[in-house]
Amino acid sequence: LVSRPAVARPAPRLPACARRGVKEAARCAAMSAEWREGGATVIEGADFIEVGPRTRGRPAVSHTYDDHRMAMCLSLAAFNPVAGGHAPLRILDPRCVAKTFPDYFEALFRVATAAPADVPVITIDGPTASGKGTLAAAVAAALGWQLLDSGALYRATGLAAQWDGLSPDDEAAVAQRAARLDLRFEGGRSWLRGHDVTEDLRLESTGLLASRVSAHPAVRSALHGLQLAFRRAPGLVADGRDMGTVVFPGAPLKVFLTASPAERAERRHKQLISKGISASIADLRADLEARDERDRSRSVAPLKPAEDALLLDNSQLGIDESVQQALAWWQPRGPFRG
Repeated sequence: LVSRPAVARPAPRLPACARRGVKEAARCAAMSAEWREGGATVIEGADFIEVGPRTRGRPAVSHTYDDHRMAMCLSLAAFNPVAGGHAPLRILDPRCVAKTFPDYFEALFRVATAAPADVPVITIDGPTASGKGTLAAAVAAALGWQLLDSGALYRATGLAAQWDGLSPDDEAAVAQRAARLDLRFEGGRSWLRGHDVTEDLRLESTGLLASRVSAHPAVRSALHGLQLAFRRAPGLVADGRDMGTVVFPGAPLKVFLTASPAERAERRHKQLISKGISASIADLRADLEARDERDRSRSVAPLKPAEDALLLDNSQLGIDESVQQALAWWQPRGPFRG
């Protein structure tokens, strides 16, 4: 497959196209059809395909026919936007690359960068135990996007301060730890200073630490740049308490997720009981309400919906229903709307 510039010149030929014939897909015919649908000029011969630049600025959707080479080949069209504008490209069923190159798109996004303003963001904010982390992870998985659990950054900061014997109320000292936070996410695990803290970050005690350190303006400022760095292609779903109001105020979709205090306390109680931890629903509810009040009344980035946020009360909704609602809201706002 050869891509040529707008000025015509003899194109090299690729005999392998005809030689390979039909594999997972009839690749010659399939590539020609998908390139044309994407706005390119295509000349097809018995043993070659000549592809000219995409000439339409509208978004394109490419089928892969469950063929790994189709997915990798068609992804290159994203590097040839119409001059003066952008032409987003969606690859359907990108996971078909697992046959030969499971990390193809991860590798692609490591060597190809996009301007942050061109990377779409969905923010999901809400109070403690509203389920925003679960919803954000599910939406990110459905879209194949990056995920930012901003709460994990604050929990890790609180944990680092505790390790160093600092009071969570010592704003300056905690902010210094936040600025040098050695935290990484890998394979579904969280690592702080080289230690696996996945389970530690989920503890109730760590959540209380996070609530206290997150109230400090200096700590929030120290973590701001780290949060912005998660905005990488193909997109980002960010959950927290100020993602839509402070960190990504220009996000095209902002969801404010909530549930009644009674429902949230019941959910938290079930989580703790499943881990063999005894707890009182009344105490849990009192703690959640105290956290809500603390988050709402802080002077910097108080917990509140962004002005253009869409409210989603999931008191009576399952996770699948919540995910479908978020995706339905995204559809008319994304580059492939309609």
